[in-house]
Amino acid sequence: AVVSTQSTGGAPDAPYPHVPFFELIVHPTSFSTTVENMFHLSFLVKDGRVKLFLDEEDIPVVKHRRKDPEGGVITATPGTTRAIHPSQVIVSMTMEKWRTLVRERGITEPMMDH
Repeated sequence: AVVSTQSTGGAPDAPYPHVPFFELIVHPTSFSTTVENMFHLSFLVKDGRVKLFLDEEDIPVVKHRRKDPEGGVITATPGTTRAIHPSQVIVSMTMEKWRTLVRERGITEPMMDH
């Protein structure tokens, strides 16, 4: 999946601004693509390539992980394929919840395109 360059969070000059989780994963015309986006994002979180957290307004957001001094992304505990600080989050998605997110958040274009 490819993430568009849209972003709504963080300082404009920040190297990795955060993106609201639901706006990132929700495809406005496809429930199945929304679920697939959640699945793909879960691996990015597991590998430590992105961070999923609540912002100051308790809205779930996604942000790229920082890079190490040599320029590589810090993705795992040395010698493993696991994130440095692993955690699990369970997000349920129903067709009703998906329709509500599309309508209430005014999502008309997908941020993740396949």
